[in-house]
Amino acid sequence: MWDFLNQILSSGPFIPHGHCYLWKPGLVWLHLASDALIALAYYSIPLTLFYFVQKRDDLPFNWIFLLFASFIVACGTTHLMEVWTLWHPTYWLSGLLKAGTASVSLFTALQLVPLVPKALELPSPAQLAQANQALQTEITERRRIEGELRQYQNQLEERVAERTAELMRANEQLQQEIAERQRTEESLRQSEAKFRQLAENINEVFWLVSPDGKQVFYISPAYEQIWGRSCDSLYQHPESWMSSIYSPDRAQVEVTLNRRFNGDECLSQEYRIVQPNGTLRWIGAREYPVRNEDGEIYRIVGIGEDITDRKQAEAEREQLLQREQSARSEAEAANRTKDEFLSILSHELRTPLNAILGWAQLLRSKRQIDAATRERALETIERNARGQANLIEDLLDISRIIAGKLRLDVRPTNLVSVIEAAIDTVRPAAEAKAIRIQAVLDPAAGLVSGDADRLQQVVWNLLSNAVKFTPKGGRVQVRLERVNSHVEIIVSDTGQGIPLDLLPAVFDRFRQGNSSTTRLHGGLGLGLAIVRHLVELHGGSVHAESAGEGQGATFIVNLPLAVLKPSSGSERVHPTAGGDVPFENPPNLSGLQILLVDDEADARDLLSTVLSGCGATVTTAASAAAALDCLQRLQPDVLISDIGMPDEDGYALIARVRALPPNEGGRTPAIALTAYARVEDRTRTLAAGFQMHMAKPVNLIELTTVIASLTGRTHEQLS
Repeated sequence: MWDFLNQILSSGPFIPHGHCYLWKPGLVWLHLASDALIALAYYSIPLTLFYFVQKRDDLPFNWIFLLFASFIVACGTTHLMEVWTLWHPTYWLSGLLKAGTASVSLFTALQLVPLVPKALELPSPAQLAQANQALQTEITERRRIEGELRQYQNQLEERVAERTAELMRANEQLQQEIAERQRTEESLRQSEAKFRQLAENINEVFWLVSPDGKQVFYISPAYEQIWGRSCDSLYQHPESWMSSIYSPDRAQVEVTLNRRFNGDECLSQEYRIVQPNGTLRWIGAREYPVRNEDGEIYRIVGIGEDITDRKQAEAEREQLLQREQSARSEAEAANRTKDEFLSILSHELRTPLNAILGWAQLLRSKRQIDAATRERALETIERNARGQANLIEDLLDISRIIAGKLRLDVRPTNLVSVIEAAIDTVRPAAEAKAIRIQAVLDPAAGLVSGDADRLQQVVWNLLSNAVKFTPKGGRVQVRLERVNSHVEIIVSDTGQGIPLDLLPAVFDRFRQGNSSTTRLHGGLGLGLAIVRHLVELHGGSVHAESAGEGQGATFIVNLPLAVLKPSSGSERVHPTAGGDVPFENPPNLSGLQILLVDDEADARDLLSTVLSGCGATVTTAASAAAALDCLQRLQPDVLISDIGMPDEDGYALIARVRALPPNEGGRTPAIALTAYARVEDRTRTLAAGFQMHMAKPVNLIELTTVIASLTGRTHEQLS
């Protein structure tokens, strides 16, 4: 016996179940939490069933609930055993528990089969209605017979008084009539007993009252369950039925009840009642008049049922329908906005591409082109390429904003220098349209805690919009002033203004005053959305004001002052935007061996030409596999690699390079040159083993300077 128990309780040569999950915490906790919660639910359900059986011991089949409770407890125990075997491989005990659960399950299923015919034998609503009809017929017959008996009795008394001689014969006839009456009364008592038994065993409330409702002749026991009040209290105080109706519904119920004397029609109504504990229940009631031999209504018979669940389902269905309609409207609006945005994006991409491709084809043609035209072509190609780069940056900023991944480099910042740098950036565009930019900057406005580059982006966006929407010869004003514990940046213009109906949505993404093909100004409608988000990230706010179309517009940015004063000159100074540095006087890279990896031939050709022109020896590779072979063979000074490439990407390449020993190039300085420019992309490239992450399109001066820095060139060597 002990050996048997020891075998069952022993872990034996088995391994815990957690090994099957490789002890991965997420997977182990997933199964642990799931089995524990299932067991908890399985143990709580039998408690509910035991409570139900205790409260409803009148049910004919209450033993089946106890059997179900046992079955559910057994199922819960098997789930607890699943938790135990995560660490303790007592699988014999687990198997015996499952066998016991199977036995209880099979027994429950077998006991349930013969119970179904008994449940089906319970009377249906149609049978109850038929019994009610038969009862009504018997009551009517009784009334008729009683009337006849009274008539016979009157005739008998008259004959006794008039014919004493016929007493014996009349007495015999009377005995016969009395016997008939007794049989009728017995039949009536039986009918009443059937009616009472039927009324007391249905879930609906059945009542019999006087037409004015001031006297209750009968109320079924279901009244106590639905109304939450005793039947005796209603017999003693009939007016309590009206007072139990929810006050907002009471007036309509009284109007309906006043129709009781208007005819034989059925009165149907729905109303709410208040139980003594304050619970509201919905009641669906139907009442029918009962008339005497003279056609007068002398009783009202009614039946009421609890329709709370149905009403709740109807309300939930209505709410679901409203939410679905609202969601559909929002989705349709989002689709329209998306379609408009894609159309605008296509236009904004194709328009500069047209200029770039057109001038490029003209430069490649065999036509004679003078130097001025060639310079104008190159300037146009560069301007449109930078415009597309700015457009892509706006899209990436919006993507970071939506993903919640936009980060700030917060430091005490002087807004005067930030605003002046932004003005310098937009000044060429303003001068091209003869627009005067007026700056009124208070140098004592104070410092703010913020990211200087992002704040410059805010001011630049507002100024660019002002210049874009201001006609030639107009004026744009920028003011910086202190207001209490905030500073305000105010950008106003004399441009076309903002329609009043569009003013509330001016900072929404992808929203433009005119997104049709006839619009005067380009853009994706992202600038102001980026402005609002950047300002809010700095703890500030921004709003727009305009008197309407043709009245100009004013944008006001509020930023909180910095709490801490900046320290001395050791603070980092944020650079101001001065435009891209032209590719003049690049660093001298003579003697450097550079391995360039990119699957795009044009990219390889451009960078190879640039770096060779700086004196470097450049070897190119179109794939990671070819690059690894060249690296081991040539031992280059610098590796420049794209990230997105077929077969093996840049991450796989740098992993294989860093796995090499130092004497085979394992420590070669590496630069990731990629179009993946998100913050998380930069973090991933640096973590993978690259020393530098540079986004395409790359600034050539910056690239050559980085190469020189990675190879340890001094300032004298760079020049």
